[in-house]
This record gives sequence, structure tokens and C-alpha cells, in this order.
Amino acid sequence: MKFTPYLYFQGQCEAALAFYSECGLGSMSEAMRYEGSPAAAQAGPDWGQKILHCLFAGEAVRFYASDTPAAEPMKGVALLIEPDDAASGAALFDRMSEGGRVTLPFTKQFWGDHYDNFTDRFGAQWGMNSRG
Repeated sequence: MKFTPYLYFQGQCEAALAFYSECGLGSMSEAMRYEGSPAAAQAGPDWGQKILHCLFAGEAVRFYASDTPAAEPMKGVALLIEPDDAASGAALFDRMSEGGRVTLPFTKQFWGDHYDNFTDRFGAQWGMNSRG
């Protein structure tokens, strides 16, 4: 058995995954589009080239994602990134949180680690924790 997160976007899945790829997290594969699928009629004509289902994977991350017309905003859960060091964590935080909403900046916490929380510009919630 595996536990794999599934992220639902409201029409920006491909742009979000391209951004995560630019940030060095991984890449999209196994992409299926609405066009030509049984879900195309329900989604509507403007959704033909939207992502029905795909895999996003990299060295340390794996999740599925799609565009879903009736997707609820992502809340109550965050994907946690654990950078090897605080400097690379700070750089990744600056890049990924740009245009989003920062809940807690990437700073050294009372327990000794650098930690943050933010919602990116696509609505996905992230946390980051780096030792020291």
C-alpha cells in the first residue's frame, strides 16, 4: 500500500506543475487531458486541454494532480518540504511563496529548525522544515 497526495486545481494544474518543475521539485508525466475522455462532456468545452489526471514526481516528491471544475480550495493540509540546509530552504521558500500568501516566514524556530508555512499562488499549501 502507498499513501500518495492528490492535488486538485481549478484550471491551473499545468501552470502550477510547470512552476514546481522550474523550482526543481520534479516533473509532470502520465498526463491525460479532458479532451477525448468520458469526463469531457461534464467538464465543458473550455476544459478540453486541461489536465484530467497526471503524476508529478522528482527525487524526493511524488503526487498526483488534476484540474477539477468543482474543486474545493486546498486547505487543512500542507505538503512538507525538508531541504538539506537552511540556505537552500530559504531560496526555495522565496521562489515558491512569490505571489502567494505567507502564513509563517522561513525563520529559525524555538526548536532549532528553520520552518515556514505558505500558500502558493495556485492555492496549494506548503510547509518547509530544515534542520539548523
